[in-house]
Amino acid sequence: MAVLVHNEAADWTKELYQATFDLAIPDRTQPPAGLIAHLAAPREAGGWQVIDIWESEDAFRRFLEGSVIPAAQELGAPPFDTKVVELYNSLIP
Repeated sequence: MAVLVHNEAADWTKELYQATFDLAIPDRTQPPAGLIAHLAAPREAGGWQVIDIWESEDAFRRFLEGSVIPAAQELGAPPFDTKVVELYNSLIP
């Protein structure tokens, strides 16, 4: 079942997000397996947030553990909070 993933951190910046993204997905023409949509934006209270739609939580966890966490650690990034919920409905034209 598809899931919505919301990652956020008060002490992440646009620059840190972009550097992590560039390391985790070096070729944007080859997105990670299972990724349906990816959105990133500043948080109203400061910091940064990323909202993804994945085909499954397993696909997300594989990408998180295999690419995102190693990239963030390489950059010395602080941890971020992650919430995963099953999607009931979506419309992506």
